[in-house]
Amino acid sequence: MTLPLLTLVFLTLAGAPERGALSTRSSTTVGTADPAAEDDEHRPVDVPEPGTNERLIADIRATTGEVTLPELVDEILSDVVAELASRPAKVFSPMAIRSVTLGNNIDPSYKERLVSAVVIAVHAGTDVRMIECLECQSTKTQVEDGHVVVTRGIADGEQARRVAKTIGAKSFLDVSFRFEPRDGVVELGFKVVRGEDGVILWADNFRADETTPMLLRSSYAPQKRKDRLRDLEMLLEGRPLYGYAASAGFMLLPYDDPVDGDIAGATAGYRIYERFGVDRQVMFGLDAMGFLNTTRLTGGLLSAGSWWVFPRPDLVHPEFRFGGKAGAFVAGSKGNAAIFQLGAEMLLRYRFGVYAYILFMTKSELEPGKNLGGVGGAAGMSFNW
Repeated sequence: MTLPLLTLVFLTLAGAPERGALSTRSSTTVGTADPAAEDDEHRPVDVPEPGTNERLIADIRATTGEVTLPELVDEILSDVVAELASRPAKVFSPMAIRSVTLGNNIDPSYKERLVSAVVIAVHAGTDVRMIECLECQSTKTQVEDGHVVVTRGIADGEQARRVAKTIGAKSFLDVSFRFEPRDGVVELGFKVVRGEDGVILWADNFRADETTPMLLRSSYAPQKRKDRLRDLEMLLEGRPLYGYAASAGFMLLPYDDPVDGDIAGATAGYRIYERFGVDRQVMFGLDAMGFLNTTRLTGGLLSAGSWWVFPRPDLVHPEFRFGGKAGAFVAGSKGNAAIFQLGAEMLLRYRFGVYAYILFMTKSELEPGKNLGGVGGAAGMSFNW
């Protein structure tokens, strides 16, 4: 899906040997095209009907855009932050980054960007305090047995304990970053080591590629990828081509009774519906609803309706529906009338929704000299699946 995009991103990060490998791969793909076919502007084009996978891909792209390298890094760091946040901060904090190891095909200049991303993620999602370790990044030159020895960072455990005590770090974080051009996989390894004795407090390895969908959104609590993927599945299940809805609410029927006025009652209903159109923005459904006023009127409504979903349905935001219904109100031998409703509905997230309608009923005699009909209203909540 987005493997070429990741490849292009890493062209700026990879060394010369890897560039050659990636360029060969790209030229092979382009070489399979038929030049004659592209020159023919009138040739027939096969446009298959979008299936489940195509619809899923389109929804993910519409919601989050293409998956880029920073998104993959953020996706992995969200897992790291979730792991650290699940443990007592006092075990790790204060923490310093001791080393960052990059793969052979990664430009060394990417190190600073990676360090910045790690520090920002840990500060934003956990209570762990990060401190800077200048000794961990410094380069030292010394003469041993007549030879010049150049070392960078912390060379041994004794030095690590001394540096931890000097800067006040309780733990060190070691990070490794690798990229596999052939598979388009980003791999990040993390290891947290206690400064005073070198005990490994936590270590894990994370992988991500262009097939892992992103559902990044603002949240005070970090989410793991498996939680976001399950969230995606639940959202997809809540946006079917057909479905059902149960509702309960309140309805006000216009009635020209000078003493008691209009008739208000409770409603309970059931709907079956189907979606149409490329973007599923048109809905059609059949409603059956009961009306109950224990002292004045009991009846039922049968109606058919159509709704337009605005804006285009996605996997994150609430869904707004605008439309109308037409049908009949049946109360027995008297009070039967045609009923028309115009209004809006909102599906909040997965299952629950709310609705509000203005209704018009044709005139019908319910009692001698008293007609049921005119302008009324209805409102309530629904459960959708």
